[in-house]
Amino acid sequence: MATMVLPREEKLSQDEIVLGTKAVIQGLETLRGEHRALLAPLVAPEAGDAEPGSQERCVLLRRSLEAIELGLGEAQVILALSSHLGAVESEKQKLRAQVRRLVQENQWLREELAGTQQKLQRSEQAVAQLEEEKQHLLFMSQIRKLDEDTSPNEEKGDVPKDSLDDLLPCCPSLSPGGWACPPQLYPLFIPSSGPPPSQVQGQ
Repeated sequence: MATMVLPREEKLSQDEIVLGTKAVIQGLETLRGEHRALLAPLVAPEAGDAEPGSQERCVLLRRSLEAIELGLGEAQVILALSSHLGAVESEKQKLRAQVRRLVQENQWLREELAGTQQKLQRSEQAVAQLEEEKQHLLFMSQIRKLDEDTSPNEEKGDVPKDSLDDLLPCCPSLSPGGWACPPQLYPLFIPSSGPPPSQVQGQ
């Protein structure tokens, strides 16, 4: 059994469809003018029933005119639809361009946000470090203040009682008052020309 191979239909572009439709409209308008020219004498009042079969010719011409008008109407609809589709496609192209621009802006904003977050993180770390240094400086200031408060007592030169006892030991056998001047304090109490108390007492 032989199989029929149908010719492959080529897909026409929108521009080709528009051009073909305009050519069809021109042909239909020409054909409509010819049909009207043929129909005009047949429907004229003075024509009457001069020719046999004129009535049938009028009917056929009118049917043809109706078909031509229908074809012209459909062609106009095709042109209007093509124009509408062109406007829709143009709007789609604009929307696609806007979407691409918005995607680029969104990516840029994401990068800016990431950079701002990094800057914020570094700023927070710097603030924390400064706060830690501030606490350390306050602590060192308090230590220094305590040192300054205790240093005046050390600078007065007061000798503790224990130190005086060490410098002035009790020697009852050498002095009626119960103590004797130690040798290291001789220069403070005895003139340099005189002998030490021990030598004087020995004499």
